[in-house]
Amino acid sequence: MNANRNQKQHDIIVDSNYVHKKVPIVPIDRSKYIYYNGKLLPVDYILVYTRYHSNHFRRRTHRSKRQHEEYREFFQDRLRKLGFIVVEERLTDEQNDLLNLRQAENSADISDNNNNTNAESNHVLARGFSTLQRHVSIRLQNISSHLKKDSTDTHSKAIDEEESVELEDSKENINRKNDCQNKRTLSNERDDELKQDERYFVKIHAPFEALLVLAEKLKVKLPFSENKAPLRPGLFDHGLPCQFTRLNPTEFPPPHNGKTYFTACYQKSLHYRFSEHFGDINQVFRPAERSRLVYEILLRCPYRSPEPLLTAIDEIESESPEMDSTAPNLVMNSRQSQASEKQTLKIEEVFTSSTRRSGMKDTGIEVLLEEGVYEAAFPLHDQLIDEEDAGEPETWNDRMKLYHRWARFSNIFRVQPIRAIRDYYGERLAFYFAWLGWYNSLLTVPSILGVFVLLWGLLSVKYDQPTLDICNPTSSYLMCPKIDRQAYWFLNETCFNAKISYIFDNSASVAFAIIISIFAVSVNFLWQRQEYRLQFEWDMTDITEETETLRPDFERRVEKTIINKVTDKLEPYVPLYKRLISYMSSFSVVLFMVLLVLAVVAGIVVYRLSVSAAFNTIDREMWIYRWKPIIVPITGALINLVIILILQYFYEILAIWLTNAELHRTDKTYEASLTIKMFLFQFVNYYASIFYIALIKPLIIYKPTHLDHHSRPFRLEECDVSGCVWELSIQLIIIMVGKQLISNIWEFYFSRLWNMCRKRIKFRQTVRQINKRNAKMKQMHDQPLNMNLKRSYEEDFLLQPFELTTLFYEYLEIILQFGFVTFFCLSFPLAPLFAFINNIFEIRIDALKVVKEFRRPVARPATGIGTWNSILPIMAKVTVLSNAFLIAITSEYIPRHVYYWTIGNYSLNGFLHHTLAPFHPSDFPPVINRTLLECEFIEFRLIDLSKQSTFFLPFAQSYHLSHFDCNSSLANEIRSQIDFSTCYYKDYRLDHTHNYARSYMFYYVMVARLAFVIIFEHFVYSILFLVRNFIPRGPRSIRAQLERCRYLVQQMYWGAELYAQNPNLIKKDENRVRVDEAEHDQRRQSTLPSLMTPTNDLTFTGTVGLDV
Repeated sequence: MNANRNQKQHDIIVDSNYVHKKVPIVPIDRSKYIYYNGKLLPVDYILVYTRYHSNHFRRRTHRSKRQHEEYREFFQDRLRKLGFIVVEERLTDEQNDLLNLRQAENSADISDNNNNTNAESNHVLARGFSTLQRHVSIRLQNISSHLKKDSTDTHSKAIDEEESVELEDSKENINRKNDCQNKRTLSNERDDELKQDERYFVKIHAPFEALLVLAEKLKVKLPFSENKAPLRPGLFDHGLPCQFTRLNPTEFPPPHNGKTYFTACYQKSLHYRFSEHFGDINQVFRPAERSRLVYEILLRCPYRSPEPLLTAIDEIESESPEMDSTAPNLVMNSRQSQASEKQTLKIEEVFTSSTRRSGMKDTGIEVLLEEGVYEAAFPLHDQLIDEEDAGEPETWNDRMKLYHRWARFSNIFRVQPIRAIRDYYGERLAFYFAWLGWYNSLLTVPSILGVFVLLWGLLSVKYDQPTLDICNPTSSYLMCPKIDRQAYWFLNETCFNAKISYIFDNSASVAFAIIISIFAVSVNFLWQRQEYRLQFEWDMTDITEETETLRPDFERRVEKTIINKVTDKLEPYVPLYKRLISYMSSFSVVLFMVLLVLAVVAGIVVYRLSVSAAFNTIDREMWIYRWKPIIVPITGALINLVIILILQYFYEILAIWLTNAELHRTDKTYEASLTIKMFLFQFVNYYASIFYIALIKPLIIYKPTHLDHHSRPFRLEECDVSGCVWELSIQLIIIMVGKQLISNIWEFYFSRLWNMCRKRIKFRQTVRQINKRNAKMKQMHDQPLNMNLKRSYEEDFLLQPFELTTLFYEYLEIILQFGFVTFFCLSFPLAPLFAFINNIFEIRIDALKVVKEFRRPVARPATGIGTWNSILPIMAKVTVLSNAFLIAITSEYIPRHVYYWTIGNYSLNGFLHHTLAPFHPSDFPPVINRTLLECEFIEFRLIDLSKQSTFFLPFAQSYHLSHFDCNSSLANEIRSQIDFSTCYYKDYRLDHTHNYARSYMFYYVMVARLAFVIIFEHFVYSILFLVRNFIPRGPRSIRAQLERCRYLVQQMYWGAELYAQNPNLIKKDENRVRVDEAEHDQRRQSTLPSLMTPTNDLTFTGTVGLDV
């Protein structure tokens, strides 16, 4: 290789023909490709394993080491027989990078290959021979039975001659392959004397023909007919009418050049109907679909062959040599058919007899991961480089587009590229982000309304008559002692609490609570409409639920077997009594944790009472005493938040351990059980203290006769005279906002910190080997600065694995937030706004984690958000009941309106006096010293007056010099101004002459509260009933197109068997399809308004035209 060659910079475009020119595209990450037969083939999946040195294992584990090697060799060999290209690369092999670079350069300039005679080119040639051998060995299996047969005999003879030459070459390559296997056995013997652990990466590429076979088995939908009347996008599907909220159409172009197609499950016999819409075969299957198809075959591929079973594949292989003595053309034709049938038979065997559904423990990559045969298995990420070095955005790969145009915080106001997320990650992850973005857009209206409700409270508080009565400085209402106030006190001391309560609890907030309740019960229905649209656009309609595969942990731990009545195969089985024992144990632990949460709530109540009592012992002149009403609830809420987060962390570990101990058969039942445990505990953990303040504490009202030392330890705290709404607001703000803030910070920094720790602790040796290898590469190459030494599979391996529960926690977090927004909106109207702001950042944080910090997850199919569709209606029902009781019990709305319409004569004047009950101090318990209560109140009163007027300044100075005298003239003067014969407390009761019995207004208010709950509930659900009956779940236009698609699919399937037996009819069917499409276009163009359209035409065109 000459010096001039090294100075050239080439950008290689991956295609059938390599283009040698400079273009502004992203540099190719050649480690993501397999150089095979002169082409760069993309890697669809990566398997990672480690060969340990001899000192790593003990003697008793040498057998397991050999067994793991046998499993790996059999597993990878079976993948090759299925038609997959499997290549291993060692991490410390520094020649791999030189090989990839020089192979690409050799393919770019053929003339330089002839002049290249050094030792490195010989290494490239040797590696090329090895890849050629693998290609020829599977050549017979890759002959597609899905391609059209040529009608001319001359062309078939030419093909037969070419295939005969390739078969002759394949014999020589098979012999070479045997020699390579002998050398491999020698190298395996040397591996026992390794000086250090060696990590290997297995690259897997699935040919297009194998993907078609898998698509037929897994019922993957492919386009077969163009949709002439596509759906129009929604009003805000492309973002707001602002440029910074929209996606660039050149960066995210529509699929199929803007055309839309009807799709159907692929069938081999109807290949001609699908192939005409293929175009580039590399674009037929989306990246997520490719990884899913490869994962499905890895999930079912055996790693150990059953000895007594002789499969149909072995019979065909044993019969094939007998045909060599026949005529050459007949041999070629028979071998072509055998190769296609053999590949189909092998994949069918994997999907039937050797599948993990049959209960065999020797099948699937998941079992190999559980047993430690492989360390990891994951699809590869695309290359991720800086935006400055990436060239034009139109040439970026999918991951770069998602990172720079979606995941970064600069795209906060930009609409999400849901289609690109679905193409890269699959439907399951795309449904999560679609639901989160849709739910957040739905929060805009409640957020705006909440701001207006708060402003209404701030502006109207100075006109509220009960609040003015409480804040009246000349108020003479002497309040009775309480458990948190051990002396008399004036009502105007709670002026601040009364104002805060009215700001959150007013007529506008009640109307806001009704709107939020309607919003909560409508969310699930509205999301089902959006989900229905996404299902149609993503070809997830009419998807039959496949049989769930067994969990590897279930197969590994369960020893007893039973015959499955569905598959008629032996599979692991857990007896009923064992399942009952495990379920009862889990239920007991969950119940204990729930009781622990309730005990924590009781502890918080004791803390508040203790702190309030402590405040009563300090000097009232201290500034901290004035902030007592704020300090006590805030500190209690902060302590509660810390305990909630601690219990959440430990319970997550406990719930996963309990669910694993239950030995669930499939992932679906495992996730459902974990969802029930986590949701039940987190519901109680986060909402218990809030429900206590909202619904229980307002009902706790004690008469002053219970203010004795014997009943004090058994008494709970009471609400303030102005109610519990302000305390509920503080509790909700701290728990909701604090939880969201801590969760976002934790998610954003913890994933980065965890990856850093993995690289520096767990994979420290691996990182050192990579750095050492790269240093050698820089010394071996002439221009080290222009080389990309990074390997995508190594970087992806060092990332965190995307677990089954990763997405579960994200759903749970948003569902809990939905409860904070809807359950207690009366006490905090800004809750939707805070949730909206949080979700804006939540989307980007989750996107950053998925794109940059996690390995690429397996693209699992999904038709929606799954179990959470069932939880949302439960949350909606709780919302209706919570808001109904919150307005009826906690709020002052019902008492005020009862007084307004009955006694107040359409006014609230006197409402405060109406809600206070008089109490005679002579009825205090004997243990209460009335004189001491009066003296303490007079003393505090003198201190307050001394701060307000200079007249009491001499007394204040003398007070600090000597003890207070309760019988002094000044004290008697104050005593004469205050009536100590009666004190008041908040309750609907009569005076001492009636033995403090309930007044009639108590029963009026109680009946009004119960009536409001019933009316409120029926009103909300009646609106939901009307919405559900007048607005269908599926939009009319989508239902029309879905019916059209089903009709075309049925028409296509009717002739499938006939066309398979008579291939001559295929062209007739193609002509018929063209004629039908032309007539359909003509009818659509000449369609008159619906009143003048014939009945037959109204079945599809009229319906679509009406909605579109």
